[in-house]
Amino acid sequence: MKIFHSQGKTKRERETLIVINFARLLFVGLIVFEILNFLKILQFNTQFTWLGLVITSVFILLLLEITAYKYRQKKGHYLHWSIWIIVTTALSLDAAGDFFHLYGNISWWDQVVHYLVSVIMAFTLFAVINAFWIDKFKYSLLLKEGRLKLALFLSATSTISLGALYEVEEYLEDVFFHTNRLGPGTDTANDITLNILGAITTVIIVYVYYLITHKRKIID
Repeated sequence: MKIFHSQGKTKRERETLIVINFARLLFVGLIVFEILNFLKILQFNTQFTWLGLVITSVFILLLLEITAYKYRQKKGHYLHWSIWIIVTTALSLDAAGDFFHLYGNISWWDQVVHYLVSVIMAFTLFAVINAFWIDKFKYSLLLKEGRLKLALFLSATSTISLGALYEVEEYLEDVFFHTNRLGPGTDTANDITLNILGAITTVIIVYVYYLITHKRKIID
């Protein structure tokens, strides 16, 4: 993948690529910082574990890169730069809470992050699924509203599933590294509930927006 190659591209494509590469650099810089601390080359403290941050950051970056690559192959242009910025922001909220001990010092930080990240993740997945993956289902008989509902369903269920996997990752860290990422007894249930509410919020916002604007053909 020619990340920094810009010859022959339009001005808009070059500007988009600059923003995308900026987000990439933030991702890579964060991962390098986390790995250096995990290897104890750097000695910064985190509230939980550096390994958990590394796993989360690498997984999200790989998922985003694969999605962007597939999108570029299918559509012939770059995944919109806003998705890169949105995902980078969501990851930064989680990393900041861990690095600056906000999860322990601010009682509502964990709830806000789980809710907002789920809203962001559901919207991002919806945009990607609605843009090109939905075509692979070959539902040619579905009306525009049917395709929208399917994309919303897939994005919401995928968001909830990813949230559940994150809770499993926290549990495994506690088992193998004797940390306390799961928190008190209600923490996991609370996190999953907020993940679900975040996904539902995105579904409601997008569908209401569709009902208001569909006659203008804003959503294909």
